[in-house]
Amino acid sequence: MNFRKLTAATLSLTMLASLSGCALFDKDDEAVLAVAEDYATAVTKVKVGDIVELLVDGDDIEDELTDFVDTDAATYGDDYEAICNAIASTLSYEIDEESVESSKKNAEASVNVTYSVVDYDAVYDDVTNDGGDVDAFVDALKADDAETNEISITLELVLEDEEWLVEDKDGKDLQKVYAFYIDAFDLTFTPPLADYIDYTEWYYSDSGVYTNFDEIELDIIPLEGDGTSITWEFYYEYYRDGNLIYTSGTCTDQGYWIEAYYGPYYDDAAEMENGYLVAGDYRCIIYDLSGNVLADSTCTVLNEDFSNGLTMQDAIDYTEWYYSDNGVYTNFSEIELDIITTDPGSYVPYEFWYEYYLDGELIFTSDACTDQGHWIEAYYGPWYDDNAQVDSNGNLIPGEYRCVMYDMDGNVLADETCTVETN
Repeated sequence: MNFRKLTAATLSLTMLASLSGCALFDKDDEAVLAVAEDYATAVTKVKVGDIVELLVDGDDIEDELTDFVDTDAATYGDDYEAICNAIASTLSYEIDEESVESSKKNAEASVNVTYSVVDYDAVYDDVTNDGGDVDAFVDALKADDAETNEISITLELVLEDEEWLVEDKDGKDLQKVYAFYIDAFDLTFTPPLADYIDYTEWYYSDSGVYTNFDEIELDIIPLEGDGTSITWEFYYEYYRDGNLIYTSGTCTDQGYWIEAYYGPYYDDAAEMENGYLVAGDYRCIIYDLSGNVLADSTCTVLNEDFSNGLTMQDAIDYTEWYYSDNGVYTNFSEIELDIITTDPGSYVPYEFWYEYYLDGELIFTSDACTDQGHWIEAYYGPWYDDNAQVDSNGNLIPGEYRCVMYDMDGNVLADETCTVETN
């Protein structure tokens, strides 16, 4: 017998057993899995106190985490609270026990955890497409057949004072699981606005006919009570003779008239003729923010010439310094020269510009102006001229103020002087 070979073999087996024993005693898989189980349970139940106790330096993020998962209805609204609580109730987890690795000697361990949560975005799309409200959404979130998403995370653990703790720097892994607390702010629902409509009206029209108007307006008249107290969010389109000519941005309104305007003030491309909207059939469709039609109505715009061919010069009756005392303003922040038109002259559209002089020196030149009616107005003051000189009370400084109004060809329509005084 070869004692040398036998001795070597015996020694090898002894060493392997020794090494195996060291590795065996170094592992702490069961303890790691127990902590992972407790931690994942606390996360899915949103128990902040339990979470921070199982985290490395958990006390440092406790306040921030508490605020992050706060759903107080008094602060964020009933809808937010109901939505977040419904989503949180769908949280679950599964630990891959085969993935656990641990070493007490190195004081570190890891294990894979997969969290599951309802696919709230998909549910939201389904519910809103069906016109459902927040209650329908909450019910759908908790439905047994609701779609789910999975969030895979590798828990990293460290051994501190013979205790395994989860290491999640800055709570980055928690933020992945709790992302719905942020996303829920965007899961909003428009109230059923159609239920609050009494009727619609073309404001200031003659039974839906506008003659010589530069602006038209379809109004929704809400039902008194809830209809007038809720906030209406909507957008609208205008069509002329069947062609889309304008789409508004998102509008917010409240009260007894929910208004959808059209004219050059709202649409730079609005087509005008003689200062009025061009003739045609104008259709307005008002939508809620989910695209549901709230109103769909058509009016007729007529553009007729009642001026009997009068020019702007022919239409002038006289001029007047509005609200002055025979051309004297005392302690005024604004002055105004008006052209007063004749009766037929009120139908003449005015396109003009004007200048103001103070004691003979030019101080202001207006942009091109349009006006119509019995008063054609040329204003001056700090509201119109950022460089207007005013005293400590905000009134125009004293002096002789001259206003010259011109047509667009440079012909003088009016040239008058007033006196401004202060005391």
